[in-house]
Amino acid sequence: MPFVYWCRACDGVSPERRDSRTDAEGDLDTHRHTTHGGLAPAAGDGVRHVHDEARGDGCLPAGSFWAALFFLALLLSNCWGR
Repeated sequence: MPFVYWCRACDGVSPERRDSRTDAEGDLDTHRHTTHGGLAPAAGDGVRHVHDEARGDGCLPAGSFWAALFFLALLLSNCWGR
């Protein structure tokens, strides 16, 4: 799952989702230095997991599930007539 940083003090979030926690923490450090003078805001900030639409976010199954289901249906339809 991708990572983003968030800042409660100024409602700041990552400009983009990062694949690693380390990259998101780098964005967080950059935000702290440019916006808050290098200090952690008193309201809090951090890095968290977010859902990735491309991998399925719980609303619909991911694409690999649909591909496996399709191939299973093809296999069963081939065996059905025998």
